[in-house]
Amino acid sequence: MALDVVSSTLQVRMQLFEEARKRKSGGSSNGAWIPELSRLAGKVMDLIAVKIINEYGMRNDGGTSSTNTVFNPQEMASMLWAYAKANRADDALFSTVAAELIRQTGYALERGGQGPRPQELSNTIWAFATAGIRGEQQIELVKFAANALDEGEGLFFGNEFKPQELANTGWALATLHSKRGEGTSTETVEDDGIVRILRWVAKDIMQRVDSYKPQEISNSVWAFSTVGFGYDESCGTNVHNDYVHVATNDPVGDKELVYETLEVIAENALSRLHNFKAQELNNLAWGFTRLGHRTERTEKLLVGVGEELTKRTWQFKPQDIGTTLWSLATAECFDKDAFMAGASRLNLRHIRSFKPQEMSNTVWALATAGFAPKHIRAFDTTLVPASQRPTTKMVMSDSITECFAAVASEAMRRPQDFKDQELKDVLWAFSKIGVRHPALFKKVAHHLVAANGRGFGGFSSQGLGNTLWSFAKQAQLSLEVIDSLGDSVKLGSTGRLAVYETSCLDIGEKAIKTLFVRAAEGGVELGLDRFTNQDLSNTVWAYSTLGLLHSGFFKEAENQVLKRLKNLRPFKGQEIANILWSFATLNAQPDPVLIDELSSYIASVCSGKKGVADEYSISKVFKRQELANVAWSCAVVGRYPEELMKILYTGIVGTANDPNRMKQIFHDDGLQQSSIMTLYYVQLAADIEASKLQLALPPGFPNGWGESEGHVRGNGDDLIEMSSSMLTLTISKLQRDVSNTFTEIGFENVLEHVIDTNEIKDEYGFQLPQTPQEFLSIDIANIGQKVGVEVDGPGHFVRLIDDTRKPSNKVTLNGMFADKGENRVNGPTLLKHRLLTHLGWNIIHLPYWEYQSLGGVREKEKKYCKSLL
Repeated sequence: MALDVVSSTLQVRMQLFEEARKRKSGGSSNGAWIPELSRLAGKVMDLIAVKIINEYGMRNDGGTSSTNTVFNPQEMASMLWAYAKANRADDALFSTVAAELIRQTGYALERGGQGPRPQELSNTIWAFATAGIRGEQQIELVKFAANALDEGEGLFFGNEFKPQELANTGWALATLHSKRGEGTSTETVEDDGIVRILRWVAKDIMQRVDSYKPQEISNSVWAFSTVGFGYDESCGTNVHNDYVHVATNDPVGDKELVYETLEVIAENALSRLHNFKAQELNNLAWGFTRLGHRTERTEKLLVGVGEELTKRTWQFKPQDIGTTLWSLATAECFDKDAFMAGASRLNLRHIRSFKPQEMSNTVWALATAGFAPKHIRAFDTTLVPASQRPTTKMVMSDSITECFAAVASEAMRRPQDFKDQELKDVLWAFSKIGVRHPALFKKVAHHLVAANGRGFGGFSSQGLGNTLWSFAKQAQLSLEVIDSLGDSVKLGSTGRLAVYETSCLDIGEKAIKTLFVRAAEGGVELGLDRFTNQDLSNTVWAYSTLGLLHSGFFKEAENQVLKRLKNLRPFKGQEIANILWSFATLNAQPDPVLIDELSSYIASVCSGKKGVADEYSISKVFKRQELANVAWSCAVVGRYPEELMKILYTGIVGTANDPNRMKQIFHDDGLQQSSIMTLYYVQLAADIEASKLQLALPPGFPNGWGESEGHVRGNGDDLIEMSSSMLTLTISKLQRDVSNTFTEIGFENVLEHVIDTNEIKDEYGFQLPQTPQEFLSIDIANIGQKVGVEVDGPGHFVRLIDDTRKPSNKVTLNGMFADKGENRVNGPTLLKHRLLTHLGWNIIHLPYWEYQSLGGVREKEKKYCKSLL
């Protein structure tokens, strides 16, 4: 190494002589000597490091050094600072110097001397953090500092820390903690030292917050939040980020201490936010949000941060934009001006300067806050005609629309640069806010599952569930487009089929199936025990929305739900409803034990003060739409636990025949139309298949029970209604053709025969409400013979996407509904068949592919129809 130094020295000397010659002759300098000087400096620093390691290493091991060279604490801190800044840090050097600092301190104290000063400790720990060096000596240094502070009651060997020194120490501790791997043997020692030091930081801030500069305040808050010191878990964990909680022996005391400290900071910082730099504002907002601190002072502080973002948008760097908006959205501080200002930075001209995390954070925040693009149909090239989509100029006229456009363009251009969570967040944001973007989703789908694609191996359970939810939601949004644009939509189907057809047009049928197969396999490999209840709910909902059934995954999900119910892991009402609705819609044929166990669980969580479920206790767990979905699922499966059905009826229509009272209890605007229709089907099914329960709808139902006129429906209402409805009044071309064929072979028929509630009451004796309601329809009916033909188009089936599935053998109805290839009849079709059969109808099912395979040859079609009769 000495020869290298001599060589570099000669090179620098020659370059300097050449530089002097050029200047003397009037020439210009090219600075060629500067890199050589940098290399020389680095080699000199390496020589010094070797010398120090040899000297101090021998001394710390109990040997005798060859010289009497001794650095004092200030010199050691300065040296480590220099090596960290020069990016020449070395584990051996830093560990050796830290050990020497601790050794010297002990030696000095034994002889009545003085320990290092606060600045020397702060700079030393800061150097470790800046260099990213961890190890046993670094942890010993943390323990050493914590012990000294505790023994000195906040003083460090008799000296008081300056605010900057304490703030830098806290920042360094948090930075080092964030670089720690999992399962290290020294976690407890390090956590204990960090917590004890941060307690002194918090106490000092409360005593003299006015002495802390903005950077020192923001760094301290950042440190608290990075290690989760004093985290308030009562506010819940936001699934958008993983949270770290440093271990503590006094969680309640630390929470109270940090609460009081943050209150002091919030009040103090609010009056001088204009003095905070953009990054400091970002750290402040992020810290408060991540720590779960939700108070009136915090709300005012975050409003102030939003106002500063609005006024000083261009001072915020890309990272500050994304994280600040994330913080405001997570804390539910929905300042429109701030979000508009932040979104304006992510435009088509400058988007390439943003990193994937900055882009995903921004659109996630916009979607969470509910700030939708003005031109919501701008990117829907599948369904919306070009003439009805905005021009590029129109897109750029709205900052939020352009922000979404810009982020999508980058995600499509370089999806490989986005981490799994970042891709998921971008997709989730588009679907959550109701913006369809087929090109984006197609690109990401192929990136995930094409040959040599990314796959789902790196996805978390939450990431996998939200990704599938996003794809399914994109297709479901087609119903809103159809409802809005009517005949101008480029789609020939409606209802359940429209959702699946849209996903195929957006992504490609093979790609969408492959995506959901790979996701199911990835989920099973990951282990469904790692899925939260919400993850499970989102995932099965996605499969059912698209009509895709992976039997293996659903069986694993069923087993996992049963396991959690037995272990008393709490489910939300929405999660229970979504899971049951998904199994029923897909005709996934769960074990009856699942319904029974859920019944017991629902009874326990809905129990009132006297141990009996009433309207008030039920409303704390479920919305009425969710209760209706559970009731419908029971009817599809054909299982009606008595206690569960009574709870469902009590929660949906109450016990006093008072719809206004129920609206007040459940804080809704009445029953949705889908819930009303669901109750008709459930009531009829229960009257026939579980008559001993004696369930009854209120007299006069549904008058007064429905939503008021002008009520705004939720995004999922159309899908629920189309899944539960058995009343179809549209006539397809195939249906007309089949009807004509039956007529030609002498089978008289009418198209779309409708059975209403009065007919059921008068002819069959079942007690449905008095108000007439069209209820069931039959595609092709011979009313006299009570023979019906159901032309089962693609919307009557789910697609089985397992390669290793076993044939269905549970609900076949004499083989009529056995799986046929990749098709299985869905839950609504199965329930409708049972109800019509109970009403005395002989129902024949004609699968669309069998008739279409005849190729339009009339004789074959007539022969086929005769065989059905």
